[in-house]
Amino acid sequence: MSDEINTSGSAAEEEDIDEDDSIISLIDDEGRTSEYQILDAIETHEGRFVALMPLASIDDETGEAEYMILRVDIVDDEEELAEIDDDELLTALDDLFHERFKELYGDEDEDSGRSLAGA
Repeated sequence: MSDEINTSGSAAEEEDIDEDDSIISLIDDEGRTSEYQILDAIETHEGRFVALMPLASIDDETGEAEYMILRVDIVDDEEELAEIDDDELLTALDDLFHERFKELYGDEDEDSGRSLAGA
């Protein structure tokens, strides 16, 4: 699956992300639009990756939601998001993001909200 990023701001790498700037709309391959919050972005020797939380997945009672990790590709000078096919890489990235989330958002339940879903 390849999704286009439709956002005017690129605040994903800043620690003090303005909440409005961290919301993006993605259009999937079938033309459906969904909104996501950018939780964090990292760059490794494997490429650039983002952790996104689908806004529609937030549990109204607990406030918890799963996040997904996608690779950022540049296609025709546009950023596109793609699923990560390498399970070993995805697990390593999930561990990296989880550690960063502890630093950025505080230490919560160890497995709360973790998801390795591609999209």
